[in-house]
Amino acid sequence: MGKRDLSQEGLKLIACITMLADHIGAVFFPGSILRIVGRMAFPIYCFLLTEGVRHTRNPGRYGFRLLVGMVLSELPFDLLFFGGWNWGKQSVMVTLMIGFLYCVTAVRIPSLAHRMLILLPFAFLGELLKVDYGGWGVAMIGMFLLTRGKPGQQSFWLLGISWAISRATVTIGSFKVLLQPFALLAMIPISLYKGRKISGNAWIQRLFYLFYPAHLALLYLLRGL
Repeated sequence: MGKRDLSQEGLKLIACITMLADHIGAVFFPGSILRIVGRMAFPIYCFLLTEGVRHTRNPGRYGFRLLVGMVLSELPFDLLFFGGWNWGKQSVMVTLMIGFLYCVTAVRIPSLAHRMLILLPFAFLGELLKVDYGGWGVAMIGMFLLTRGKPGQQSFWLLGISWAISRATVTIGSFKVLLQPFALLAMIPISLYKGRKISGNAWIQRLFYLFYPAHLALLYLLRGL
């Protein structure tokens, strides 16, 4: 690969930094540009999930890492955003877990039409469980799997799904700006990624998923201070 392409580790770092920026904005600076920067995080996580499913030698181990991250995330997610247990909303790790289950099912199905069709019950499950980004979040994961290697199609569908996810705005100065369409910015680093990995260290994989619950817990503690 060329030296100018983005490594998998670099893409993961961008996902973590933009997610951290988004949550700092949500908790401490709700009317800041941090919320716009943060729109990049979820599409990158979705993309990396589908790439991981495509390349993993052990889907069970991959799913177990997701499961551990999901279990560890729920309490800090609820504490930070709702002040206590909230069964009416699930963290984005649950969204990713449902997306993972869809991906490991879909890659075994040769027909594109059938892959698209079975996405529907998984998206419905996301809506039923009230996961972060809802059923459209699960659909975004499916979109990256179904359009793998086609950045033009991915950009088109990413913008449409982002529009469906939320019409939320952020006020910057005297202007109200739609937030979710800025998710399209994620296609810049995604397009620079060509599959290169710097290291095969399993701890990098673990830390990527543990970063989510860890940063939520830290922000919760900082807000308390």
